[in-house]
This record gives sequence, structure tokens and C-alpha cells, in this order.
Amino acid sequence: MRGLVLGAALLTLGAAAAGACDLDAALGRALFARAWVPAPSSTKGNDGLGPLHNARACQSCHEGLARRPVRLGPDGTVASENLVLRLSDAEGRPDPVYGAQFQTRGLPAVPPEGWAIHAGAGYAAAGLAYGPLQPSTRVGARLAPALRGLGALETVPEAAILAIAEEQAQGPDGVRGRPRWITGPDGARRLGRFGLKASTATLEAQVGTAFALDLGLSTPDRPAPAGDCTARQEACLAAPGGGGPGNPEITAELVGLVARFLASRPAPEPAQDPQGLTLFAEAGCAACHRPALPSSSGSLPAYTDLLLHDLGPGLDGGATEPGITPTAWRTAPLWGLSETLRNGAGLLHDGRARDVSAAIAAHGGEAEAARARFRALPGPDRARLLAFVGNL
Repeated sequence: MRGLVLGAALLTLGAAAAGACDLDAALGRALFARAWVPAPSSTKGNDGLGPLHNARACQSCHEGLARRPVRLGPDGTVASENLVLRLSDAEGRPDPVYGAQFQTRGLPAVPPEGWAIHAGAGYAAAGLAYGPLQPSTRVGARLAPALRGLGALETVPEAAILAIAEEQAQGPDGVRGRPRWITGPDGARRLGRFGLKASTATLEAQVGTAFALDLGLSTPDRPAPAGDCTARQEACLAAPGGGGPGNPEITAELVGLVARFLASRPAPEPAQDPQGLTLFAEAGCAACHRPALPSSSGSLPAYTDLLLHDLGPGLDGGATEPGITPTAWRTAPLWGLSETLRNGAGLLHDGRARDVSAAIAAHGGEAEAARARFRALPGPDRARLLAFVGNL
């Protein structure tokens, strides 16, 4: 398998480039770009796609590792692959028919679950091929995030994140970040730090989740060969797969290679503006969006605390995960925000905010005091603060 990946990497990068960089990262880059195919195929190392899925390749959702705007058809149908719909009830239980994620593509013998449409101020599931959603099911749109800088976030000590939570618990503004603990397959408990709900503790686990939900490829942590298919989707369960018991379609080694590639991509260096940073802190934004985190490689200007915060009904994300309210989110890192704005991709979990001001306006709950102080700033100071955040 590694030989097949190496061949793809050399074709993608060129032999000289592969020899000049970290080999595992080069292999991971090739896997990230690979278009997977259904099983069985003539090239065993490439198959296993689906049976239901949202994309054929990682880079289909994460072009250039940046956040991109959603492309819509004339009728409002989502035409790009960088937005998915998550499904759950208010307690985080997946829909009994459609599962945890609404898959818009299927193999020839497996009808896709439907398609996503832009409806009003948000997104909805349409063309429901397997009957109606459960009445209690909530739909939540998720726009593919930028991926640079992820490896650095894994180097922040757990103790530093917990210390921030303790500090916030003593603060006057009602900011009460809480860690999310994840129990891994080995039984060890680790701090969640990746994903919108801090749902994975390591970059490898986050990559494995994407393989399983977005591409329908089994991994050691998610060995089901039919991916997110449910017991009511008989054609999906009957479709051939590329693996089997104890033989996932994506091995732990391949997951690790993609994680190594992503870990090798540094985040953009935020612009420096001491006056803007002072306004950012005085408004209270820095309580959650920490300008710097300690790490094994030095101070990280990530602008996050990697904790969960309840941001109020204005940021109800519809679907959620077990134990996490629909209004709770891990503080989003702000480094690289300027690239997202240049791309016109929109901010927040579903891209609903077209600019920084709109994103701040959506913040409530624990961010209510900071939002009020922002609104109370004199016009020039408010403009300076917005420019500061927009240049991160």
C-alpha cells in the first residue's frame, strides 16, 4: 500500500520535490489530493469510496487548505462539496434513517440521500430519498474550515488549556469555557481540541472522522464498511466495500500520513497592530480568542482557547453532538482569518457572517458582555478593532 501511495506522491510532486521535503508529508499530500473510487476496482489501494459520501477527495472540500465560499446553482442547490449538513436531535443522537451526516452522493446502485439547498438565511435538506427526517431531527450546516496551523494546536499542553478554563471561571463577564474530554479506543482520556465541537483530541482522529463521514471510507477507529449508512438503507449496506473485518479501507498508516501533511502546513503569521490588540483585549474578545497559547514550539498566535463556550440562541447550530448543547462551540482560531475574508467564504460554522462585524453581532451567551463593549466603542476605535481582526 505504501508503495502505491509513494508512486502517487512522486507523480504529484515530482521526484526532486519529494526528495527535498518530508517524505511522510509528501505522501500525505498525495493522499489528500487522491480521488477515491468504488470497490472493487483494478487498483485496490484506491477503492472503497462510499457507498454514500459527500466528496471523492479531501481537497474537493478543502481546496488549497483554505476556506472557500459555497457555490449555489440557480435554484439555490448547493453545487460545491465544501458544505455538508449534520443531523441530530437536541441531545446529539443521529437521525435513525439518514445518520449523522446527510450524504449527497452515492454509488450507481445506492441513491444519494438528497441534496442541500440554501433556504432563507440557512441551509436545508431536500430530495429526501429515504423518506422524511425524524420529527426531532435538527439540521445543521457546516462549511469546511481552513486547515493551516492544525499541527501546532496539537502541541499546546493540556495543562495550559485547563488553566485558562480555571481563570475564566473567576472572571466577571460570565465567560465559562469548559474542556471536552474524549475517551479514545485505548481507553485513555484526552482533551478535545479539533472540530467545531472539540470532538477529537488528535489530528489523526480528526482525519479519520473526515474519511468516514465525508468519503465513506472505513478506518481503524470507524471500521463500519458502509460508513454512515443506517439499518434502513439496505442498498447501502449491501454495496461492495474495499475492506472487511480487521481490514479497514484506510489503514492507520494512511490516516497518519494525511495528518502529517496537515501538521506540516503552518498557519499564516497574523499582522501586528499593538493598538488593535489593545482594543481587542479591552473589549473582552481576548478572554476566549487568546492572542497567544504556549506550545512546545513557542508562543502560538492562534487566537483561541480550545475550550467550549455557550454563545446563545443566535448561534444555535441545529445539529449537535452528545453532551454538547447546540449553542456551544469550541473557540474558533482566528489566525488566517484575512485569507477567509479575501476568499469571500463567510465566517462562523456555516459561513453565515459575511464580515467580522456580522460575526460579532451573532455572538451572545458568554460573549454578550464583549459584544456590548464592542458596540459601545467610539466609531474610530470600533473600525480599528474590526480592521485588526480582519487582518489576522
